[in-house]
Amino acid sequence: MNSNFAIPLEHKSIISIAGADTKNFLQNIISNDIELVTKDQSIYSYLLSPQGKFLYDFIVCQKSSDHYILQCNHDTADELIAKLKIYKLRSKIEIEKRDNEYSSLFFNISQEIIASTFNKRKGSAIANSYGIFLNDPRLEEFGIHGIIFKNKIQDLIQNLNLDLLGPGIFANICHNAGLPDQISPNILSNFFCLELNAKELNGVSFKKGCFVGQENTARMNLRNKIRKRVLPVQLLNGTIKTGEDIFYKDQLLGNIIATNPYNFASIKIEDDIDFLNKPLAQATSSIKIIKPYWLQI
Repeated sequence: MNSNFAIPLEHKSIISIAGADTKNFLQNIISNDIELVTKDQSIYSYLLSPQGKFLYDFIVCQKSSDHYILQCNHDTADELIAKLKIYKLRSKIEIEKRDNEYSSLFFNISQEIIASTFNKRKGSAIANSYGIFLNDPRLEEFGIHGIIFKNKIQDLIQNLNLDLLGPGIFANICHNAGLPDQISPNILSNFFCLELNAKELNGVSFKKGCFVGQENTARMNLRNKIRKRVLPVQLLNGTIKTGEDIFYKDQLLGNIIATNPYNFASIKIEDDIDFLNKPLAQATSSIKIIKPYWLQI
């Protein structure tokens, strides 16, 4: 197999937000700082509930000073658009889904046809005739996202000599990196964004001022009251199921929240975290709770 690959991200949608009030509109509601977004830089962000719990997450790129595009979860794209329109009020903006124009791909390369000067910092972005390419804004070495014009995809595949891989590969990459991308938003909505490691994944700004859910998020961060985390789980043997409790030394650590396509758990984080990254015997399985390399706890 060719070492250069791309993965079509069919679980992603593209939303366009354009108009004179776009920057102020987004700055007032999303968790990250829209001022950080330029044509050369993208961000990762959330739209939270007023209590600070997860509703939607997305990557934000800039097309122009008054035009931004969001790469978001396909299954909840229409819900996100409806929520944005609630907040719109009299703002001079237009919000629409652009899945008829763009498709999302994930790459492991940045050859000259993307840009010979492509910067590999988190969120680095560049636009060309194929669309927009950006380094994942969460993790520096995770990989490259492409928001590609549909009518350019075949040319891009041919010119980069790419092998196309299936969606399960991307799910595996996310799980190995400790990213809960493939978990249902209905499950994630039970958690505060900081329990989903939003701070460590560069999804929250604590300097920009108010946004929806800012009060609880800032309080949790200031008081260091993040008592649990969503972490990947490696199944060593046996079987596990969603909702199953996890124990260590007869202490309840948390429970499995997702098993499809990969395993994640909600885990209590106390002073004693020596159970991380070691085999744990359970009733019907042996598992490891993985602490991602980027997570400092």
